[in-house]
Amino acid sequence: MKLTDIHSFLVHPAKKADPQPAVSGTSVPRSGSLFKMLDDLFQRAPKECDVQIVFSPDAGGNQNNPLRDCIEEYARTPSVPLGRVVAERLQMVTTNRSGLGLLFLLKGSGTNSHSLVISRFPADQGVVAQERANTLSVEFLERVFMKNAKAYKSAIFTTQSLHAGFVEGKAVDRQLSGPRDLSEYWIGEFLLSELRTTGPAGTRRLAEALRSAVRAAIEPAIKQELVSAASLMRGQDGKTRSAQTIVRRLGLSDAAAQGIMDAYPRPELMTESFRFDATEFDRHALYRAVELDNGAMLMAEDANFSQVFRTERLVAENKVRYTTEGTVIDQRFRKTK
Repeated sequence: MKLTDIHSFLVHPAKKADPQPAVSGTSVPRSGSLFKMLDDLFQRAPKECDVQIVFSPDAGGNQNNPLRDCIEEYARTPSVPLGRVVAERLQMVTTNRSGLGLLFLLKGSGTNSHSLVISRFPADQGVVAQERANTLSVEFLERVFMKNAKAYKSAIFTTQSLHAGFVEGKAVDRQLSGPRDLSEYWIGEFLLSELRTTGPAGTRRLAEALRSAVRAAIEPAIKQELVSAASLMRGQDGKTRSAQTIVRRLGLSDAAAQGIMDAYPRPELMTESFRFDATEFDRHALYRAVELDNGAMLMAEDANFSQVFRTERLVAENKVRYTTEGTVIDQRFRKTK
């Protein structure tokens, strides 16, 4: 796909400012080192942006979205004035924590599609003095941009027809350091979007795949590893992850991880990000575990727990007695500390 239009804007942290500062912007020529770096970012975006998002509907459930309207108008006729409207929307949700930033709008076209990449980079406070009323120089952009070329937030929107507009997109946040969620102000407040896979849906899909993997496991060691993973997954509550990332972070063996992957209806579903919902996970929990104050740990399928363990409540002693019987098929020792 050929990158045809580039515009850049200096965005101030002005979420609570009244009036809003003027947004300076300029067109970037399609030549030189800055263009080469931006063109590389544009070509990488389809693969690099790996979090699938959709535009949020309005309060009435209709597909009325101010940000979508702005970027579609810009994509049809790229210009500094139309791009400035997008930058002003970003400025209105940018806090001091995010700081000064450079917004790039990259428009390109291919044989049967059109793409718009929106990227934000941290700016260098030390060279802001070169900003002039509503304009930026390419020299300024290079001095600011080159220092932060590897730390940015991006989103890409693609359509076969600019008349039809954009329906969904993909995003990435390369300013994160460590296991933190995507910036809410970038996805939710600026892009006015939400994850394509809802938290409950993604969590339920993972729980069901885990349940199928446990039942399909033949080796006792793999089965036990998957059962343990079910307990550990509850610690992901509230975090935005893909199932693939969760499995990798738990350090499961190749065989256990493959078992979960095989249980998904389609492999690509494992790469869709969602916000893990521990409550929803418990609704589809495979195993119930009960720990007693004497050190005993009881575990069985949640649906059959009451059949596997007979429960007797000792009211006088405020205790519970569990009894069960069966044939030993596996026994092992493990460290607990």
